[in-house]
Amino acid sequence: MLFTVLLSLFAISSPPDIDIWVNKEDATYYPNEKLTVFFQVDQDCYVAVYDIEVGGSASMLFPQEGMDGWVEAGRVYELPPADADHDYVIGGAEGIETIIAVGSIEWLPDLDDNGVDVVHQSVEIYIEEPEPAKLRIISTPKRCRIYITEVASGNGVSLGKTPRTIVLRPGEYIVKIKKLGYKTLVRRICLNPHDMRRVFVKLRPY
Repeated sequence: MLFTVLLSLFAISSPPDIDIWVNKEDATYYPNEKLTVFFQVDQDCYVAVYDIEVGGSASMLFPQEGMDGWVEAGRVYELPPADADHDYVIGGAEGIETIIAVGSIEWLPDLDDNGVDVVHQSVEIYIEEPEPAKLRIISTPKRCRIYITEVASGNGVSLGKTPRTIVLRPGEYIVKIKKLGYKTLVRRICLNPHDMRRVFVKLRPY
């Protein structure tokens, strides 16, 4: 009887197991891609999740302000939550970023907490600059002005006149072709790494 009680106490005091993963199997991300973090525990406990950026600075992803970090066994937690009003968007320098989950059944642990009652589990994500894409724009009439806006950032720029070959980072773009006396043409273009895309456009006069 005493032996059974001791075994029960040992099981209760054992630290939790944490599984943590991200939304891309190879964990390789390009700038402006969205990152989603998932974690799950095998017993009810406190969990804190931290992001260690390429430069070494740390920020807490979970729990959010006003939460105590207590999580339920078997439930998959998603960061940011599906109903959040924000996303995690990859930015910054190339390198390895580390997501660390720290768990304890006794208290909400800090990143530097250690000991038999605290467990750490991590996943590394690899941030890389993608190989550029090339976009060749040819128009009728010639010498139309080219304006390109990156959808993810909202940054727009004028890139000269047609015909022209432009080297761009992979992503989604809004391309506007303009010429005095002609209707402006607008196209949405998605470019992948190593793409060599040709776009032929014909502007109609007013």
